[in-house]
Amino acid sequence: MRKPSPTTVLVCIAIAVWLASCSLTTWAHIAYDHALNLNPVYWWAYGGLALVFGILAEPQDKQSNKTPRWSAALVLLLCTFLAYVLAQEQDLHYLLYWPALWGLLLMALFGIAVWLYPRLPFRRPMRPKRQHSQAWNCAVIMLILYAPMLLTLAVYLLVMHPVTVEEITPIGEAEGGRFVGRITGNRSQTPLGIYFFADDESECWYYYDVLTGEPVNYNDSLNPY
Repeated sequence: MRKPSPTTVLVCIAIAVWLASCSLTTWAHIAYDHALNLNPVYWWAYGGLALVFGILAEPQDKQSNKTPRWSAALVLLLCTFLAYVLAQEQDLHYLLYWPALWGLLLMALFGIAVWLYPRLPFRRPMRPKRQHSQAWNCAVIMLILYAPMLLTLAVYLLVMHPVTVEEITPIGEAEGGRFVGRITGNRSQTPLGIYFFADDESECWYYYDVLTGEPVNYNDSLNPY
């Protein structure tokens, strides 16, 4: 039986990591009513485009000393993320609880390590730089982008363990309310926001911290949600 090539194995691993990362991101985005601000559509689309155009792109010039394409893709992603942060968020306290931030920081460290490794002076033997196929380079891009996201989000959910809508709904209903949605609240006290419940007559409102599930005070009678 013919063994699969290293490129095929790497591409399959990269696709599996992309699917696992985006699936977990999508689940968390829905389960916490957008509290983690993960934007799974962006991650699905970015990975899909990187996969398609990375494999279908024209072969690189073997004599070229240009910056690797995975490096350019990483820089583009980090720049678009920075633009997104500046446009959407001004509360730095909240960013500490944003798993995408930690994922991108780990991604940057991972990318720097991959870029730095071939340049280490003590590597032996010093072999000529190998020219890889477009599929190989694309798989490297996918792993650099999505392995850190998968690892960071999994660790974040295990360590921080915010409360999902499914977990908080029985508590809110036991108080006599029904789940309405999530509101931002005071980010310095509830960085992931507040789950909002109201009774059928909308005369009584109940608020729960997304991060802890504990009842919280939210005083805004004109705009309770």
